[in-house]
Amino acid sequence: MNSKVFETIIVGAGISGLACARHLQQFSEDFLVVSKDIGGRILQSDDGMVNYGAFFVCSDYSNLLKYVKIKSRIKLSDFCFHNNNKIYFLFEPKLLAYMFQFMKLLRIQYKFRKALRTFRINTEAISQKKAIESNSLLYNLYLKNANDFINELKIQSGTDTYLSKGLYSTTFSKTCEMNAFSFLQFLLPLITPIYTFSFEKEKIIEPIKDKIIIGSVNDIQYKNGQYKIKADNTILSTKNIVLATPISWSKYYANIKKTNKSVSTHMFHISGIPKDIVTRKSYQLFSPLGNEQAIADLKDGTYLFYNKDNYPPLKKYFSKPKIISHHFWNPAGTINGHTLIESNRGNNMYLIGDFNVAGLEESYISGLYAANQIKQSI
Repeated sequence: MNSKVFETIIVGAGISGLACARHLQQFSEDFLVVSKDIGGRILQSDDGMVNYGAFFVCSDYSNLLKYVKIKSRIKLSDFCFHNNNKIYFLFEPKLLAYMFQFMKLLRIQYKFRKALRTFRINTEAISQKKAIESNSLLYNLYLKNANDFINELKIQSGTDTYLSKGLYSTTFSKTCEMNAFSFLQFLLPLITPIYTFSFEKEKIIEPIKDKIIIGSVNDIQYKNGQYKIKADNTILSTKNIVLATPISWSKYYANIKKTNKSVSTHMFHISGIPKDIVTRKSYQLFSPLGNEQAIADLKDGTYLFYNKDNYPPLKKYFSKPKIISHHFWNPAGTINGHTLIESNRGNNMYLIGDFNVAGLEESYISGLYAANQIKQSI
């Protein structure tokens, strides 16, 4: 890149930043992406065979599915639930005691999914904050605590027995920490097929790879209608800036005082001889009262172990365990709370990612929104 002045600079090359760049490329707009890595929280092992970050995609991710290769379907019958050293499965006689509760939940789930799909369409043109606030169902769910929602529906026992463990494995949160919007969103696999996948990184970056530089942004200053960005030892100038980084980093430059609470997890990729407790099903889901969060069988002799702290009880579940890789996701997401943040920060600054709504598809669409706003302003 000979020029150091650009119409738009995107900081971050996670899925939202890449989506924004791809969309600007289709508009033939001038831009540069600056990022310390490519993929962000879609992190893969060195051989590209194992996802260390995002683990599954939904069948209705119409934008993202163009850049992933679908692998195996994750079925409800694949889950094993752990509670106080007791083990049970979903499809067994004890489920009948909770069927009425689940029927009430599913009726709301279908209504929520319809609203969420409309939300995805709308947020290509308007911000997530405005889209949620304009929809009474979504807005009320966002402002409501998940536990209050559960109590209103009278589904507490079914949630404690089954749902809380599924949510703990994907959100790393207790239901008391979540809003009702996230509660329903992360239970969509009950009615929407989900799949493991591999991220086709080269496919998404091929048209824009000459507009990506690997580096760290150290400072951003705004003066006289221009942003001056210090990236390592280089000073870049731009009219438009898109912050596609975790909110914990970008909130300073976007002048954000309050955010939702982030969640974290330790991910361990391990090999070992599984004990009987692990071999019964492909996915082990645990109670949010403990540190173990989930174990996923990768069907290649290795496993992903998610644990709240840095000391997973590997020998409880494996003989001769060996850690292949360890990654501390902090944040793994920012989903707990009721704070909606406006994406358009003024002065041609746009904030994109998962700070309002989690999910790969929603993050991708936030990138489309920023690109559309930039196109309209030119």
